[in-house]
Amino acid sequence: MRRPDLNILIILDAVYRETSVTKAAERLNLTQSAISHALGRLRLLFDDPLFIRKGNRLVPTPLARTLAEEAAEGLRNLEALFDRGGTFDPAENARTFTIGVRDVLEVSVLPPLVESLEVSAPQVSLKSVFVRRSEFVTRLASGSVDAVLDVYLDRPAEILSERVSDEEFCVLARKGHPLVKEVLDLDGYLSCGHVQISARQEGDVFEDCRLHRLGCRRKIRLRCQHYLSGYRAVKGSNLIATMPRRLAEMFCDATEVQLLPVPFEIGRMDFYLYWHASMTDDPANNWFRRKLKNALRWRGEAEEYETLLIAEGG
Repeated sequence: MRRPDLNILIILDAVYRETSVTKAAERLNLTQSAISHALGRLRLLFDDPLFIRKGNRLVPTPLARTLAEEAAEGLRNLEALFDRGGTFDPAENARTFTIGVRDVLEVSVLPPLVESLEVSAPQVSLKSVFVRRSEFVTRLASGSVDAVLDVYLDRPAEILSERVSDEEFCVLARKGHPLVKEVLDLDGYLSCGHVQISARQEGDVFEDCRLHRLGCRRKIRLRCQHYLSGYRAVKGSNLIATMPRRLAEMFCDATEVQLLPVPFEIGRMDFYLYWHASMTDDPANNWFRRKLKNALRWRGEAEEYETLLIAEGG
């Protein structure tokens, strides 16, 4: 180890991202024994186990996490050094892009994005993953995700962002609900049992924060993780739910569920696209961010989307 060996840093990065020797070997087109040998050298060098097996996953130790994140940043800088003036051809280059996104946007952004990639980037693959908000900075810094879509988040200077979408809200109730008529006022809204939808285990959500400003609190009868689950709960009960209109229109069966305006000033929820500053001028990441923004601007109108594709050159 007297001479620097960049290969073992690449291997460390791959094991950290894949949490598996087998997957890291497939990613790098190496044998599993080569991966294991490199990890052994690193363990001796740093006097640390680096990865601990838990089930089918290799969980990094605190030192391994630090090393992998710093190694990833260093490798990106080296790539940028040698690729100055380089280009990315989506029609020819094989690449997998990873996006961190929550279901509120995933269900609407992925279909037009995949449609666009099939036309203009046949060699490009896409991976959509859930990224904890407490980890989104390290995931972007390590390169394990290329970009993140989420609400406004506090972030350090090396994480850049752009507001890319906003969501209007509506109220869902089943047809024939005894407390919900064609017009729903605030008193009627508060008298109903509600579905609260959040991936977090506890805490208020967007509409609750707005209600608190009015000095109001609703009755939560069900808390679930996904909007589709919330929609189905509403369809089969007297519970109501507040959710982004774009999602509600995708789910809604007009013969069973009605969509109503929110009976108080709720506003819109803004969403932002986040990426690491080192990727700002990267041709591939730049192209991917542009594709994401185009997909978010699509609202289901085929002619509008075709115009957008033409304007962006596919």
